Amino acid sequence: MRAYNRFQTDEMILCAIAGKRERVALYNLSCGGCMIESRSSTLSEGAEVEVLLSEKLSAPGRIAWRIGRNAGVKFDHLLHPAVVEKFGYVEEEDFDRNDPRDRFGIPLVETLHAAAGTLD
Repeated sequence: MRAYNRFQTDEMILCAIAGKRERVALYNLSCGGCMIESRSSTLSEGAEVEVLLSEKLSAPGRIAWRIGRNAGVKFDHLLHPAVVEKFGYVEEEDFDRNDPRDRFGIPLVETLHAAAGTLD
């Protein structure tokens, strides 16, 4: 069970990973952390990270886990829930709500396309 609500996001933001700035995809955000996607070779567990949410707001933390180009960031200090809600969004359409997903909640789109091709 998660300690904080996670909000889905779809933002490209700046992030400093081990002191080097780069653009990353921010996939979700909570008071205690977030999930990013990066091409950085310095994206390793324990690496220092500063997530730059805006020009005036940053959240320092560390990489807690990594799978491929995706990583979980645990913030050093909690973000206020109002800040998290500002960056998150609630999907208004739930047409893909019942699509098969992996254990991380990522849709298994490739599986659907491959299966659809066998029906011809």
